[in-house]
Amino acid sequence: MTKWTLGSSYPIALSISLVPALSPIMVQAAPLNAPPATGILNSLCYDYVPKIEKPKADQDANALPVEVDADRLEAKQGGTAVYEGDVKVRQGVRKFDSDYAQLDQKSRDVIAIGNIYYNDGQITVTSDKTLKSNLDTKDSELEEGKYQVHGSPVRGFADKVTMTNNNQNITLEGAQYTTCPPGQEAWTLKAGSIDIDQTEVFGEAYNATLWLYDYPVFYTPYINFPIKDERKTGLLYPYYKQSSDNGMEITQPFYWNIAPNYDATITPRFMDRRGLMNQVEFRYMPDPAHVGSLYFENLDNDKQYDETASLHDNLSDGHRYLINARHTSMFIDNALRVSVDYTKVRDNDYNYFNDFDPSVGTQVDNQLQQSLTAGYFQQNWNLKTEVRTYQILLAGAQQPHSMLPRIDHNYYQQGNWYDLAWTTELTKFGYDNDESTIGEVYTGTRLYTAPTLTVPLINAAGYYLDSQYKLMYTHYNQEVPDASKLTAYYRDRGLTELDEQVTRVLPSVRLKGGLTFDRQQDWFGESASQTLEPEFQYLYVPYKDQDNIGIYDSTTMRQDYYSLFSDRRYAGLDRISDSNRLSLGLTTRIYDPAGDERIRLAVAQAFDFVAPKVTLYPSDEASINTRSPLSFEGDAKINEQWFAHAGAQYDMEQNRISSANSALEYRRDKLISQLSHRFIRDANYDLDSKGQEITDLNQIGMLLTTPLNAQWRLYGGYYYELDQGVKVDRKVGLKYDSCCWSINFNMEWVNDPDNVSYKPSSERSLGIQFEMKGLGSVGTGSKGTSLDTEALPYIRPFNLRDQ
Repeated sequence: MTKWTLGSSYPIALSISLVPALSPIMVQAAPLNAPPATGILNSLCYDYVPKIEKPKADQDANALPVEVDADRLEAKQGGTAVYEGDVKVRQGVRKFDSDYAQLDQKSRDVIAIGNIYYNDGQITVTSDKTLKSNLDTKDSELEEGKYQVHGSPVRGFADKVTMTNNNQNITLEGAQYTTCPPGQEAWTLKAGSIDIDQTEVFGEAYNATLWLYDYPVFYTPYINFPIKDERKTGLLYPYYKQSSDNGMEITQPFYWNIAPNYDATITPRFMDRRGLMNQVEFRYMPDPAHVGSLYFENLDNDKQYDETASLHDNLSDGHRYLINARHTSMFIDNALRVSVDYTKVRDNDYNYFNDFDPSVGTQVDNQLQQSLTAGYFQQNWNLKTEVRTYQILLAGAQQPHSMLPRIDHNYYQQGNWYDLAWTTELTKFGYDNDESTIGEVYTGTRLYTAPTLTVPLINAAGYYLDSQYKLMYTHYNQEVPDASKLTAYYRDRGLTELDEQVTRVLPSVRLKGGLTFDRQQDWFGESASQTLEPEFQYLYVPYKDQDNIGIYDSTTMRQDYYSLFSDRRYAGLDRISDSNRLSLGLTTRIYDPAGDERIRLAVAQAFDFVAPKVTLYPSDEASINTRSPLSFEGDAKINEQWFAHAGAQYDMEQNRISSANSALEYRRDKLISQLSHRFIRDANYDLDSKGQEITDLNQIGMLLTTPLNAQWRLYGGYYYELDQGVKVDRKVGLKYDSCCWSINFNMEWVNDPDNVSYKPSSERSLGIQFEMKGLGSVGTGSKGTSLDTEALPYIRPFNLRDQ
């Protein structure tokens, strides 16, 4: 064996460049600021794929020294050098091997024959035939070459590879492309020839055929495809869905790459039971600090509407549409931020989201939110403002007040022995009384400011005691209509004695403390640590009559374990409840020897020395109960497979459970099964739509995802309303998943309690998804095996801490 170490100018140095991947005619519309693709190596199917190797950041690969090994070197007359026997060339991460290599010093032509191997850390190329190349022009020709992209399952073959123009132009004849492992070629894309210009974004393929195993299934005489991580104009993958509401549904998106920072997607959506809907989305990013999108969809004539069945005359023509605008801008090193979130459907089109399930818009309690926000943020203070309006999506619901605008200022200061916070809010509440046909509604302006001083009295290992002092000043300037003109919604709730000017000043004193005890004990034969953590809170807020203040943004907070240690009974600022309350809680935790939390049990209750007098509405009866519901929360990791959760609130006044939830989950490898139950008293949740007064929510749920073998997976969900005897949601799916392709079937039946349209509330849908990994997918429904159903999301049944 003969070895030479040479400089970077040594003539045997070779450079080969091949296309890293071939993509299909259809591409996905990635986000404007999406990161580069990272491949799909997420399975042991691809353990044969080499890792990506890159030169060090401070190294120029072409300037590194070249090492050449060969069994024999012969210098022939005329300036020809011949290397024979196990020829090896190394330059940094680059590697080149062959049985024979010949170099003409004058013409700079190189010929390599037999067992050709090239690896530059990005791609590996092999051939048993011949490589011809010129070191000056970089023109090269390779016969019968196989290639494997590093860090990706992409691999293929070409009868002939020709590279010209310093490797910028590449032609592959008789090319093949797949992501399947060797010997498992479920699909292969074959092309007569492929032309690539690496200075361009796209390549071209001629006479391309998609093969499934040994059978051709799709042919196109010409396609172009992206060869870089950039977008291209063209068709996206079509979407198909079959449901009982919309019937057969087909969408065919068209992606328009207007510029690197502007694009649009135009989507015809055909529903055979409704008609043709057009959807248009325009996205823009003139600068990374300014990003936004405009979205519009329109259905000229919904065939399911007719004049007699329509709830409102202005919808009898069947015209339905949605408009959405989103934008975010940041200025002054991101300290100043502005954002817009605006969504609107046609007036009185309450079931638009139920019927079409658009992927845009912010919904809160059957209301579409439309907002403009701006804020300036510094380390110790921030200033924010927001304009917000709503569109209701529930017939007969009361339109909420709009904020025109709200201005918030927050200041924070931490000292050696204190924490100071000062919150100020100025809000103008508006209401569109001009279009109201059911009466007038009060409006007003609210000023609220609250300096808060927190002083830690004791702060030591194992115990603490904090004191907090707050002074809450609120002033209202209200425009109050005559009580006889007030809308029935507020009149029935007693809001008829409002004052035009109201000033409310309330102090607040809060003491909060806790202890932590721990001990070592045996836990099924192992040592474990158990803690006992009592905590308490005393809150005092004096009583002040507030029935002369309108309700603008306040609601009752549902009481649970955590709310018992809050300083609020109501969300919002229109009602500040009086309080003379002591809250007591006790938590115990068990940690295993590894420090992971295995069990947490917590129980708490609040005791009022004087029952609170403030109510949300004047017509509400003040509670005479001086004890809050008894709240319990429990989580357990029984072992590595079993997990459990339970929570409940027990009403001490009426001696009954007011709400409860529980879940038991089993996990083993890829198998997940869960049984759950949830109950809420007086939830006003009616699924049977028969006019019965059914108000409680009482549901059980069952979820399962389990592998049947290495390729097949079964998954599904089932939710049942016990009191009403109604199946809320049912979902079942079956997925086959191999190394390079998958097919997924799923069916779902869902009842929608919020659907108030003329049509039945039960909907059935069928999904089929076929995917060739690395090439694309077609069909409808999720490619995964998610346990989420359309009505309810999967909720992890425990929340324990791992150390």
